[in-house]
Amino acid sequence: MKPLEGVSIVLAEDDEDSREALRLALEARGASLRCVNDGAAALAAVRERPPDVVISDIAMPGDDGHAFLRKLRALPASRGGRTPAVALTAYGGRDVRLRSVHAGFHYHLTKPVDAEKLVDILVGLVRLTRPRS
Repeated sequence: MKPLEGVSIVLAEDDEDSREALRLALEARGASLRCVNDGAAALAAVRERPPDVVISDIAMPGDDGHAFLRKLRALPASRGGRTPAVALTAYGGRDVRLRSVHAGFHYHLTKPVDAEKLVDILVGLVRLTRPRS
């Protein structure tokens, strides 16, 4: 079985090449992705059908990743407000990392991200948040 088999992800990334590379890497490991290019579209995707995990770039047009996640966290849990979230960004400074934590991200990873590290993080987040059968 693939490590992300059955895991649904909303990926918000404005850079087309980065979005496509992440999509291919995560789909190859079994994930089902809905890819969008900004925070507003990511919020709409979550409202339509809450995913298991959200991955978001920070520097995007319109609502940046931090603004998107604050809006996500304001949703009721049943509508996706508690969805685990990973920030992916070129910015790795302490201030940006703290802003990510305060916005509600579980992880803040700097680009380029190692696909295996990301997969391990996603598997762990899903394991902690999915109801046990």
